[in-house]
Amino acid sequence: MQQTIPMSRIVNRWAEALSTDEALTKFCNEKYGKPAQLYVGYDDVDAPLEDDCPCIILLPSSKSEGLADTYTYSLMIVWGIVHKGATRIKNIIRYDGALESDNLGQLIIECICKVNPAFPVIDIDYELDSMNWRPVFTGRLTATIEIPHVIGGNIEY
Repeated sequence: MQQTIPMSRIVNRWAEALSTDEALTKFCNEKYGKPAQLYVGYDDVDAPLEDDCPCIILLPSSKSEGLADTYTYSLMIVWGIVHKGATRIKNIIRYDGALESDNLGQLIIECICKVNPAFPVIDIDYELDSMNWRPVFTGRLTATIEIPHVIGGNIEY
């Protein structure tokens, strides 16, 4: 029988970890007065709006299983925060929402990297999108974990 792990198992573990992460909760409560709303999956018709921010969306992306020595699983995480206005010091105008979005992204990375150290996150493709949605500042990452293929055993995550 072919060994396999459903993507839902990984995404649910990450959602639970993000929902209970102290640093993430503290950051959101201090900056936005509420914890981040977590979404597993995405619905264009009922997409999160400004009032739903800060928000984090987890999207199962891809997996590679089979007879290889290792299996890889990738999940996309998208987040958004609302930050209106800018700070001006002399001739520097700073849209601090971009920096806050990056800080939230870093907290997300730190959290998911702790979920299962036995199968670490081996690759993160990270991008901030600070131009298109202001006052909503968004970011996204695709994180990949690697799990060794074990002959005659079960894969658990």
